[in-house]
Amino acid sequence: MALTRQRAPADPHGVRHDLPVAGPLDLEVTFACGQAFRWKRDASGWSGVVGRAEVRILGFDGRLLSIEVVGEAPDAASLRHYFRLDENPEHHLEDARELRAIPGFVPLLGLRLLRQDPWETLASFICSAAANIGKISANVEAVCARRGEPIPGSRRRAFPAPAAIARAREAELRRAGVGFRAPYLLGSARRIAEDPDGFWRRVRMAPLEEARAELTSLPGVGPKIADCALLFGLDRLEAYPVDRWIRRATRELAAKPKARDEELSQWAERLGPGRGYLQQVLFHLRRTSGPFPSMATLRRRSAT
Repeated sequence: MALTRQRAPADPHGVRHDLPVAGPLDLEVTFACGQAFRWKRDASGWSGVVGRAEVRILGFDGRLLSIEVVGEAPDAASLRHYFRLDENPEHHLEDARELRAIPGFVPLLGLRLLRQDPWETLASFICSAAANIGKISANVEAVCARRGEPIPGSRRRAFPAPAAIARAREAELRRAGVGFRAPYLLGSARRIAEDPDGFWRRVRMAPLEEARAELTSLPGVGPKIADCALLFGLDRLEAYPVDRWIRRATRELAAKPKARDEELSQWAERLGPGRGYLQQVLFHLRRTSGPFPSMATLRRRSAT
């Protein structure tokens, strides 16, 4: 899990933390880029659920991230780990500095890959099939409202454990908006609930291909969902999830307009061991802007 297992006492009044930040940080991009689905923006700012706590962003002055935590509060070290604040994102550009020449790329360096809970990540992306970010967020929140445990001092609920979802009926999950994905979510929850610690230990310790195979053995989990769980939930930065936007982006960068997903993943290895981090930047940029130039073109631009 992204957070420490030891729980601090619940505090309905909130605990404030001022956390030092290394390198750039863009909260808007981090929370809205499609990696996590429980961060919401309202009139008072951003708030999200991390473990059994609600986390509210109070402000960022370019040096310190100020947050308030309500519920079973993780400690400051766990929060720094979750937000990846000790790590400068520019480190992941070292093997692919040509990408800086993509218009709009450099401003996105403040995107942080959140270190999320692996089960929450997997379940959320099972709910993501054929849905946009807003729909996924609504589905996930509805499942939490029905099956998650209350957070003291908050109106929101924690993400339900596999065993809690495993006890649900398929019709209940369908009513939560999960739709045709309900049997997949239910089947995966029941499989993992048999031995959650053992399952995640095996996936965490296995080589990437074996870990992907373990995940794709679950109902409704294909390579893309498996790679999302590996990247966002298990901190496997060598994972490179390929969806329609990354398919377009990578074909354009590689100048291979008809390449299959497996070929694109292999080509992406040249982006370095942190290519999963770059993948999320490319995903957000390609989804919100136009086509990319080829890598050869970017190299020429970088050389001038």
